[in-house]
Amino acid sequence: MEELLEQSAIDVVSICTPPATHSTLIESAAAAGKHVLVEKPLALNLVEADRALAICEQHRVHLGVVHQQRARSATRALHEWVVGGVLGRPIMAVATHTWFKTPLQFERERWRGDVRAGGGMLLDQAIHAVDLLVWFLGVPRWVSGYSAVLASNTEAEDTAVATIGFEGGALATLAASTVANMSRDDIALDWIGTCGGFRVEIRDYDHAEIVRLNVATSAQQRARSLSLAEIEARVRDHDGLWRGGPSSPWWRMLAVIASKDRGAHAFRSPRSIIRRQVDRVAQAERGEPQGHAAVLARMAAASRGECEPLVTGHEARHSLAVIEGLNRSATSSGARVELRGPAIP
Repeated sequence: MEELLEQSAIDVVSICTPPATHSTLIESAAAAGKHVLVEKPLALNLVEADRALAICEQHRVHLGVVHQQRARSATRALHEWVVGGVLGRPIMAVATHTWFKTPLQFERERWRGDVRAGGGMLLDQAIHAVDLLVWFLGVPRWVSGYSAVLASNTEAEDTAVATIGFEGGALATLAASTVANMSRDDIALDWIGTCGGFRVEIRDYDHAEIVRLNVATSAQQRARSLSLAEIEARVRDHDGLWRGGPSSPWWRMLAVIASKDRGAHAFRSPRSIIRRQVDRVAQAERGEPQGHAAVLARMAAASRGECEPLVTGHEARHSLAVIEGLNRSATSSGARVELRGPAIP
């Protein structure tokens, strides 16, 4: 690390190590004048996070956090409609996060079950769903919930449920597990407002699909359910032209073989791998990167002074606050925990 940080040609450091090391590495990189992109979570706790944020501010470097589910055509389109008021004022949301890690995975990557290393289902996985709730509902103000170790044979929680309150009054529930033995790993978000709502599913880590979209002309009118064709057209208008497929006949033939249903097959199946590669070719042709690729491209632009990172450290702090609050609530019989704001405005 020391040798890397001494190299003047390096502008951005990307941190992909276990969570317990994040804050220390962020501080070292910032002190060396490097912009920082860190995989979630930002840090193990709010004390570490606030210290890392302060040091990045002191050295005037960008701190970006990888929450790649914000970088999908479908989620970006939905977020623009929510922010633009198309679906009215937020009322409630339900997020479910059902991923499956086998005992072999826990054995191979022991830190994932070690609380001191930053393991546990909440920090390691469900933070994706929490970040989506924060992105679509705003600043979280309180949380109440429970967690348990049900099937992982580790010391860290593998299942949790929670209720979260947001600035403005909206409410949300979270139900998440890393031992949910389903055929496909999914994150699902149901969002309901005064003028409509939606359901978006992030399938096998990599594809966001809007499976339901209701829109009303006013809060006094019943919402109309849009057809899948209408939904697809709206997504394509929001950096989703890549969904039309690649131009090469060879890649288009592979797309037919893999099927159009993204995430229909298990994450590591041959058809799923082909589908992912076809989509990446189309994204590159259209200049519409998704997921991690979009996060990295935005971070490179931030290092050139063109913009902010896709998700800043201050934004990512909200999800960490929810999880820290949920852990406190779980040890207090589900008592409501008020979430404190950031140390830095």
